[in-house]
Amino acid sequence: MSKLVAEIKDILSLHLVTNVLLSVSYYLLKTNRPICEYLFDDCFLELKEWEWLTFLGCIIVIKCRKHAAFLDYVSTACMFAKFLNGVMMFRASPIYGLVYFLVVLLHTIVLPRPVYQGPEYITYFRGPHLQEELERDKRITWIISFYAAWSPQCVTFAPIFSEISSQYHLDNLKFGKIDVSRYPDVGKVFNVDSSSWSKQLPTVVVFENGKETNRKPFISPKGTVLRYKFSKDGVIADFDLNNIYQRCKQNPLKGYKDKNDKDAAKEKKEN
Repeated sequence: MSKLVAEIKDILSLHLVTNVLLSVSYYLLKTNRPICEYLFDDCFLELKEWEWLTFLGCIIVIKCRKHAAFLDYVSTACMFAKFLNGVMMFRASPIYGLVYFLVVLLHTIVLPRPVYQGPEYITYFRGPHLQEELERDKRITWIISFYAAWSPQCVTFAPIFSEISSQYHLDNLKFGKIDVSRYPDVGKVFNVDSSSWSKQLPTVVVFENGKETNRKPFISPKGTVLRYKFSKDGVIADFDLNNIYQRCKQNPLKGYKDKNDKDAAKEKKEN
């Protein structure tokens, strides 16, 4: 129930509502009187404009077909729609186009897309410490994000990974990150290209029993990187996190639960 409420809040957020309005602004202004009578020569869309809108629909379907999350789908659709709105505004009048561009820019600055800002349960590794930790206790399942601080995709994915870590962390299911731009040798060990033209950033790898069992983006036997669009719902589904979480929860580390119970009892006694 709480998840549904959170999703409704996201859908009704001021950012998303205004983003959608900006995406349909040209159509609303061009077809509604008396506004259209002041701004345009007529109040009807031209045949060329209908063709562009049809083409836009095709582009959105193609580009968004892999989006698992509704908000990601809407955000991508709005991005393409705003571009077409800008073109049509500028075609009607360069002044309209400039004003529209400034409004979109202002919207991006003042009302950016909300991101997760809650707690995270992530271990940040340096150098060889990652390999040492994977081998130290193979009962622990690790989900590691290989990233680069300069990569926009990594910056976008960071709050998503933090939110997932908060939701799924256990004593034997842990999350970690390592900046392969600072430690390129570690990237080579785990087959993650950290160069500026890399198509592998970010890369998320699941390690079970000390061995890699899953990764995104996937690398084919020929060495081809299959592009992957990171989203919260997509990561949860493609890495089977719900099942991993249940397996880990049903098989806690020996002694960990007893230690927690003793600490809780001691704290209760002191209070």
